[in-house]
Amino acid sequence: MSSGIVHKACSVFAGTPFFVFATVCVGLGCQAEEMLEPTLEPAEPVLIRLTQVQYRNSIHDIFGPEITVPSTLEPDTAIDGLVAIGASVTSISPRGAELYEESAQKIATQLIEGNEQLPSWFPCIPEDASDLVCFSNSAAYLGRMIWRRPLTSSEVQRLEELALSAASLLEKPNAGLQYMIMALLQSPNFLYRWEIGEASSASEHLHYTDYEMASRLSFFLWASTPDQELLDAAETGLLTTDEGVSNQVERMLNDPKSGRAVRDYFGQWLYLDELPKMSKDPNIFKHFSADLGHMAREETLSLVDYITYSSDLGLDDFFLSKTTFVNRRLAAIYNIPAESDEGFAKVELPSSSSRRGYLGQVSFLALNAHPVSSSPTLRGVFVREHLLCDSVPPPPADLNTSIPEASKDAPTVKERLMVHMEVESCAVCHSFIDPLGFGFENFDGLGMYRTHENDVLIDPSGAVDDVEYADFEEYGRVLVETPRVSECFVKNFYSYAVGRSPESGEREQLDDFTANFDRRGRRILELMEAIAMSPGFRTLKEVAP
Repeated sequence: MSSGIVHKACSVFAGTPFFVFATVCVGLGCQAEEMLEPTLEPAEPVLIRLTQVQYRNSIHDIFGPEITVPSTLEPDTAIDGLVAIGASVTSISPRGAELYEESAQKIATQLIEGNEQLPSWFPCIPEDASDLVCFSNSAAYLGRMIWRRPLTSSEVQRLEELALSAASLLEKPNAGLQYMIMALLQSPNFLYRWEIGEASSASEHLHYTDYEMASRLSFFLWASTPDQELLDAAETGLLTTDEGVSNQVERMLNDPKSGRAVRDYFGQWLYLDELPKMSKDPNIFKHFSADLGHMAREETLSLVDYITYSSDLGLDDFFLSKTTFVNRRLAAIYNIPAESDEGFAKVELPSSSSRRGYLGQVSFLALNAHPVSSSPTLRGVFVREHLLCDSVPPPPADLNTSIPEASKDAPTVKERLMVHMEVESCAVCHSFIDPLGFGFENFDGLGMYRTHENDVLIDPSGAVDDVEYADFEEYGRVLVETPRVSECFVKNFYSYAVGRSPESGEREQLDDFTANFDRRGRRILELMEAIAMSPGFRTLKEVAP
């Protein structure tokens, strides 16, 4: 991404909050009237635990990609569909604390034990077990990287004492560094993001400190810890200024690491991590295998990469694009030639094919289906909850949710569900859900295209709320023209960025994000920039004593 993300022609910023407009139009000679910021009542601070993705990315960015991070860590919990929100609510269990301890030990062992040549970025190598100067320098240097801020003198002293004790008892100078790293990695200062803010003379609200902003920016835009340049910007006080934040946001969105955050968000939003657990009856679905879920996940994320970093593509293309990325297995399911004998390759789906976009991929169609059949209901629920942000209550515990068996009068799943909806207690929910799922019935429970079910022609018509569609191809166009798709996407991305669900005082700001997102072609990186520069991301409410 070029500097064009931040320095756009002024005309595209109509409707942008003034503080963003002023930042991006500096030096461009823009002539415009001052635009008012949307009313904002910031939320209270939350204490956010690192997710598993953030933990692993942080370790690799600090110590190097060759470090193996244990796969067993405290499990993530999704709340409102996002692990990012669960991370601000859930605590660490006793078993989780043990897992973090084991992980810290294994990481430190890889770095130090039996390693005569320590990584070049270590500030020093202790000459003996009493090398206080080296241990002190190491505590300050490693602590700043791992805890994402400078350590206090008392924190440095405690780490010095630990290192001296370990080096002396084990009679190995490097053991002092090993136990120091273990202590740093097990600390809440690493495992949690401490972002509580400070008073600002320019606002009635609190604002995040420079080092807190470094963490907020890095975990949102990179799904990882701040790098040295971001920490240096914090040290010089640049991250409490509009220009300083803007410069870092542009740099970070240009960095390939931004793709990890985009993938992480889409993975949470679309439940892609559930795909490897997917189960299908192999007697019915001959193309199913245990590794298909991993392949389907990669196809969707490759499409995400493609639309995110193509200058003329946006969220609409995620649903409508004929471009996808498949290996031989997925190509067989889609009945298209594979472009590569090994791995994934970019392909264009035939113009004659109804399949297009994410909703035509195995990752959506197979995950939201039964092990033995398709399911308009499951697919409709997914669209309602994840793409439109509607709430679908679970059925009453004593309600019979089974649908009639296939019969001469109702041979297809759609027709059986229509019979089911004649029952008043069932119609309440199914009439709200199933019309959103009927459009996918030309795809079976694995995602293979079909025209008939039980020798009867499938009717894929339905409705997105009050707008009817004839088939899957028309469905996609109706869906992307629905304003609530943008509203839902923006709301979820904002929740991912701040680690909580939006509050009522942020409604106008979200409306402003959505209006600009739609106006500029629903481009992912521009939305991320707008969120990172917004008052809602950079300010917070003081907690009452």
